[in-house]
Amino acid sequence: MSEVWIASDWHLAPESPALHGRLALAFLEAARASGARVILNGDVFDDLFAGPGRSQAAHPAVVAAMEALSAERRLARTRGNHDPDAGGERVELEWPGLGRVLVAHGHAADPVNASPVGRLGDAISRRFGRLGVVRGAAWLAEVAARTVAERRMIATFRRRCLAVVERGGYALGVFGHVHEAHLVPGDRYANAGSLAGDRLEYLALGTTGPRLEELRDRAGPG
Repeated sequence: MSEVWIASDWHLAPESPALHGRLALAFLEAARASGARVILNGDVFDDLFAGPGRSQAAHPAVVAAMEALSAERRLARTRGNHDPDAGGERVELEWPGLGRVLVAHGHAADPVNASPVGRLGDAISRRFGRLGVVRGAAWLAEVAARTVAERRMIATFRRRCLAVVERGGYALGVFGHVHEAHLVPGDRYANAGSLAGDRLEYLALGTTGPRLEELRDRAGPG
């Protein structure tokens, strides 16, 4: 049985570093070469700030690699809060030796994202996100929130995601959104991590169960 590789939160945009495009492409090409199936679990392209289609146009090689996997029926996508038209809310798998696995971005479980303030912020970003001042303000707001209450926010997110997993009777839930990889034996909440710096994190489902993996870029920032 082929592996399933789950990745999320690449946030590829026109202004993304070149190395992020290289890492995304390397991941997709490695998956195709290995025979793995891929689930891109939300926020792959940053349509929220860049606007629909602009981020994809800036990364044609990544789009082509995704299309190649899709043509072989080896690519599934879920939607995130930054790419709401990317796919469905969730993907469900039946994995041998593990049981039912839920794959979802998880932004609906984020108390900030689900709040009236969060919804207003998303609406403003969709309309004016291409303006540098709006992107800058959003970045500063996120940094401030993480500085003040990051651990509490992630703990709340994990607790809410676990509630979804337990209500649905899943053996494991694989989420994204908070940009923090997580996989602990016995914990039914997992997170595939993100693309940041010189590292692309992902979660692989293999014959021995789930494991966290990463790709690193050695070529520098150019």
